[in-house]
Amino acid sequence: MRFPLLSAVSVSIGWHLVLFVVAFTLPSIGFAGPVVVNLAACTVPLAVVARLRWWRAPWLATVLPRRPWLLVPPFLVVGLEATRGVTGSAEVLAASALLMVSVGISEELYARGVMQEFLRALSPWRTALWIGLLFGLGHVLSGVVFGRSPEYIAFQVLHASVFGFLLAALRLHTVSIWPLALLHAVSNWINSNSPGELPVWWEALRLLALTGYGVALVRACTQERMALSPSLT
Repeated sequence: MRFPLLSAVSVSIGWHLVLFVVAFTLPSIGFAGPVVVNLAACTVPLAVVARLRWWRAPWLATVLPRRPWLLVPPFLVVGLEATRGVTGSAEVLAASALLMVSVGISEELYARGVMQEFLRALSPWRTALWIGLLFGLGHVLSGVVFGRSPEYIAFQVLHASVFGFLLAALRLHTVSIWPLALLHAVSNWINSNSPGELPVWWEALRLLALTGYGVALVRACTQERMALSPSLT
């Protein structure tokens, strides 16, 4: 790939354009509308997969992750937020779960899937940082188009960048994107059905924990690559 970063940016822009067009043109179909919007956006990364014949690529074709134990800490961090409980009727929670699964699948396909595959030749640090940054900046587009407040956009960008960096770091080890889609969906579902805003100290600790774990994962991947490379001495 001659221009990996440009290719990754193009996928991000294309995914968001399809998301916006479908969101503003789709007739109202109730709770299924947002699900359809997110699944429609999947056509962009899937078109890239078809064009480059990546159907059998391990990150897409493999369901079970490599080194599954590395997923335990982030699931625990996300699960801690559920200790406060969730609000809503069974129907609302089920509809929310369906939506968040569609979001997790769609966003992981384009971000940790196609975008990260484009950046695969870069170092682990550059790959994870670029994925986190591009994923966070994508939430600026969404926030502006959907009329979010500047404060909300800043909050979303920070969280999305940290979470995107962590997921990219995990992908370096797990290979498969599907456990990441599940983690993504569970995190979004808990946050969207939370009984109220988390305390600032909780948010800060969560971001620090996810960032620290992502850094540790990237460092481990870097050390592995150095150990596998030919000795210079």
